[in-house]
Amino acid sequence: MFGHGGAGGSLGFADPKADISFGYVMNKMQVVADDDPRTVGLAQAMHDSLKG
Repeated sequence: MFGHGGAGGSLGFADPKADISFGYVMNKMQVVADDDPRTVGLAQAMHDSLKG
């Protein structure tokens, strides 16, 4: 898997083994010290949807 986090919680990554990619940008940036919970939640929901 590879990708890059961006300003304000933006994130893009690809997982060639799972044949997926993910991109998230928002129109309201927040200053976060760690992983943005909005981004983490969306990425987790995408990952969970692939399990079924």
